Amino acid sequence: MGGGSWSSDAYTSGTRHRLAKGLADFGYDQDIKTGKASGIHPDLDPSKMKDGIRESRDSADHPESLPIIMIFDVTGSMGRIPEMLQKKLANLMDIVISKAGIANPQILMGAVGDATCDRYPLQVGQFESDNRLDEQLRNIILEGGGGGQVMESYGFAYRFAARHTATDSFEKRGKKGYLFTMGDEGYWPVLQSEQISAIFGEHATEGESVDMLLTETLEQWEVFHLFAMDGSYPDRIDVHDSWSKLLGERFVKVNDSSLVCEIIAGLIYALESAKSVDQIVTDLGISDPSMINEVSGAIVPVVASRVPSHMAQGNLPEEHGTGNDPLSKV
Repeated sequence: MGGGSWSSDAYTSGTRHRLAKGLADFGYDQDIKTGKASGIHPDLDPSKMKDGIRESRDSADHPESLPIIMIFDVTGSMGRIPEMLQKKLANLMDIVISKAGIANPQILMGAVGDATCDRYPLQVGQFESDNRLDEQLRNIILEGGGGGQVMESYGFAYRFAARHTATDSFEKRGKKGYLFTMGDEGYWPVLQSEQISAIFGEHATEGESVDMLLTETLEQWEVFHLFAMDGSYPDRIDVHDSWSKLLGERFVKVNDSSLVCEIIAGLIYALESAKSVDQIVTDLGISDPSMINEVSGAIVPVVASRVPSHMAQGNLPEEHGTGNDPLSKV
């Protein structure tokens, strides 16, 4: 996957067409809730992936593809944020290409829930460079579940990235892709064997820790967790501390989730260039003072310890940050 080119005009046209016809923007979710469909959409079902992987490959259109994964929490604690994100994230490609200047992004969208109680705890699309990105977004189920334990199964995003993806970016150029998760809760520290078997359609005999899976993921991916401070748990210091211990500076508090595209683009831009925070924000076209503060606040810690990703990292000596940043060990 990953051929073709993104068209903002085609995206806008599709949105207007659905509005004129009275069609839901997120048609598959509507079909699930009205009983017209059942189960994860086959294009997003991790148990039905061809050869068990999602591929990001170079093409004539995109000779140096850059894989980007965005998996967001669709449980009830996020309220209406997932619906807003679905509408907003369709613009991510436009911002990454036209403002951050990333020429060959291939973006995979997905959703995560709570594997202890949800019917659809992991949904993952394909790596796309064109308007099929919008299609996979509209096929995500907004389950609105969760079990009320202030923990969700974000670790399945790490397992997916570590063991169920293959990218030319890393295999050919030793260059890491980007993995962003977003939610407002803590993470279950262990994936249970029966959950793994059910979600990925493979036989698992024992549980797997998030710590171990993160270590595997960091071999090929730059990992961030965006914490929605406008979700249900902005004051759970224990939850914030657990994420900080796991990810260090890559745990990013987001006060306004509507700025998720700008924050993701800014973080990628920061690691793909040697530019200052002020220049990054300027290049992204942000002028509102509150937006500048929000996006800058997310980028500053990363810029302070970065080694630009344009330096191929797959086979290089350890050069990441220092101090207490757990990513400096990778």
